[in-house]
Amino acid sequence: MGSKNVVVLEDFFPAMVEKLGAEGFMKELSNGFGLLVDGDKGVITFDSLKRNSALLGLKEMSDQEAVCMLREAIVNF
Repeated sequence: MGSKNVVVLEDFFPAMVEKLGAEGFMKELSNGFGLLVDGDKGVITFDSLKRNSALLGLKEMSDQEAVCMLREAIVNF
């Protein structure tokens, strides 16, 4: 499987900024973080991601997908 089929979130940032404006884009990112964050720890954890991902329409997220998302977030941090 080639990398041609890979969708990278950052590829959508310019279009999102154009549509929402810089302030609106940052607000959307913040809102998304707020939906997924562990309220007690202030970070997105494996458990909070699995528990809250349904709010974003990801009802069938596997443990492996959650782990991959968290690893990607750590690499990009």
